[in-house]
Amino acid sequence: MQRGKFHPSDDYYLSPYDGHLAKLFVQSTQAIYDSNPNSTWRRTFIRNQSPLILQVANWVLHSVPTDDREVKGEDFIMMALKWIPSCLGILLLMMYPVQTSGEIRNGGKYDALPYKFWGYPYHARNPQEDKIEMSNQPHGLFQPSATLQAQRSQATKSALNPISERPIEPKYLCFLKTTKGMKTCEVSQWKEEHNMEATYILVSYTSEQFKTEEEQLFLHDVGEHAARAAGVRAYWVGCSCLGRSEEERESNVWRISDVVRGARSLIIAVSNLVDTEDPGLDTTALRQWGTRVWTLPEVLLIPSNNDIHVYARNAKIDEPMTFHKRKFATLWGDAPISRELIDHYEGNLILSSLELVTIALRCLHNRQKGFYLQGDMAYALMGLLRRRPTIVKTDTAFQAFARLSLANDSDLLLERLICILPRTPSQPWYEMEDQWGVSLWDVIPSTQVCGIADHDTVIIDGGYAAAIRWKAFAHVASLTQDSWRRFFFRYAFRSTSYFFIVGISLLSKGISLQNAENAYGESTAGSQTYIAIGAIFLVIALFFILLSPYIIRVLYTGKFWGTQAWFFGFEGYMDLPTIEQHIFGADMGHFKWSTNGSPLSVHRPNKYGECVGQDPTTVPGTAEKVKQSINAQMGTERIFTLVDTNTLTVTLFSAVRPPVAVVLCGEEGGMQRALLCSYDWSTQTLYRESVLRMETLVLEQMARVGRLRLGLRRERL
Repeated sequence: MQRGKFHPSDDYYLSPYDGHLAKLFVQSTQAIYDSNPNSTWRRTFIRNQSPLILQVANWVLHSVPTDDREVKGEDFIMMALKWIPSCLGILLLMMYPVQTSGEIRNGGKYDALPYKFWGYPYHARNPQEDKIEMSNQPHGLFQPSATLQAQRSQATKSALNPISERPIEPKYLCFLKTTKGMKTCEVSQWKEEHNMEATYILVSYTSEQFKTEEEQLFLHDVGEHAARAAGVRAYWVGCSCLGRSEEERESNVWRISDVVRGARSLIIAVSNLVDTEDPGLDTTALRQWGTRVWTLPEVLLIPSNNDIHVYARNAKIDEPMTFHKRKFATLWGDAPISRELIDHYEGNLILSSLELVTIALRCLHNRQKGFYLQGDMAYALMGLLRRRPTIVKTDTAFQAFARLSLANDSDLLLERLICILPRTPSQPWYEMEDQWGVSLWDVIPSTQVCGIADHDTVIIDGGYAAAIRWKAFAHVASLTQDSWRRFFFRYAFRSTSYFFIVGISLLSKGISLQNAENAYGESTAGSQTYIAIGAIFLVIALFFILLSPYIIRVLYTGKFWGTQAWFFGFEGYMDLPTIEQHIFGADMGHFKWSTNGSPLSVHRPNKYGECVGQDPTTVPGTAEKVKQSINAQMGTERIFTLVDTNTLTVTLFSAVRPPVAVVLCGEEGGMQRALLCSYDWSTQTLYRESVLRMETLVLEQMARVGRLRLGLRRERL
């Protein structure tokens, strides 16, 4: 709300009432409330928020179980003992009228999330939103300098018309001499002198196997021999052709993929292929070469019309091993996945842009050697795509990948990624495995990532959001359909006090007349009439008073045709009857367990073949999680429960922190992907704690929210 304050490192939330930052109080089950205070949020016990008059009525009626098989004789005795006190209590409560129908808020919709991101993105999708420095001008005005304005204009033009910086040919090559030897020179200079195209092969190697200058001489021997055998004029090898200065070599590293695309064939040099003691093949060195992150694009991008030759230092140079590109995947540990990439680049099985990026990222993740910068995995992936953002050395792996994704047509990959529920809290973002078992392309985003922010966060826009109420339940307004019984009891019960007053008045009048008659010795029928009518009114009033517990249940229970939308949360687990009693005052069977809203949800077919949600604790593993959550340590997952009064569903889920907001960011399988987010007030960031699946109907009761700063993983406590 554009107000700055300082607070301790406790959990806070944005109050939906006025948007102020408030301490987070979480209602908890009694077992958790009595346990050690091992959380950054404050706990409170769960209170019954139903009308007090309904609580009094249920106090007596709940003495007898609803299941006839569990009813005992002493239950009726206990109910009889409570009946008269409850009637008197209801009679007293009727003297102090209170609202028992619940409050209708926000036109029946959920509480909105009072949030807006006010900061600058680290990298905006639209360059007009990038942060620029302001120069001090006269008269107290601050305006961007002419240089910065020109830079912004150029950046905007470049972003709207992206041109990849892809060299057509290498800058340096090792050109073969006429008889023997080679000479390293610039390609443009050689072409001017010889007036012909520079054809070449590429020599691939790893610095782990060729560290010294003596070992690197073997690379030139292999390159010269293979180039003459292939009938080309030059070869490219990294130790001599990356550049002459450190700056030039560093910039050319990111363009090796273009060098590979222009090569006639690929030559691999390794330290060892054949075991000297065993004439059988030993591919250890070749497999080690394949663990380097930069070697994957070399195999994928090389033309497939020529085989790949492998030379070893301890083998004859005239007898290299030969592999076809299609068979090369068998030497990698992730052959089933990498084979899909090879098929794609050979044109046998074309992948979509989304499939290409996700599969390539998984393959690069399996090759964890050869990293120089944090973002090298994204920069290696960049060589497989058309548009390439500028290399930023300070980028994290996520920032580099996010910038690359925004620069290319990756089919809303980032928007889909934020809707994924990781299999474990520690799962890195690049694995992209969903706990629901679906793929990224199964998710249809409903938001847009409009920028990248610091600390591996993104800025999204266009989502639907609602606040979760944790401090207590509230009496929920409901809409019921009138019936003749409810109509009769409503007006009869409201008239009880009138019947009682009229009856007492008539009895008093009759008794006074009777006393007067006795005093004067006269006898009339008037006194008896007053007493009889007064007795009838009093009996009617006493009848309804004695029936008041039952009447209250009839008036305030029944089928709901509409309810005020709320998201209630509490820490721990309670069964459905207890939850419904705390909110609506009685167990009427309105709430149902979510069938598939959470990974902990359980469903079974009933006798009619309908899908019905079951209590998640019927699964032994879930029951054990609920038990362990009572004394969970800080930074570990706990059990929480989300109550949706709009769809009347209850969902049990696990998270490290209690989420304070529900953000709908996409849909999958006919249901909405709902991100449950905690709030880091120090950075104005919502962090994904869990992902639930909600019915599409919740969209009708939610309001859109502006730009949100969203993080996929929050630092653990």
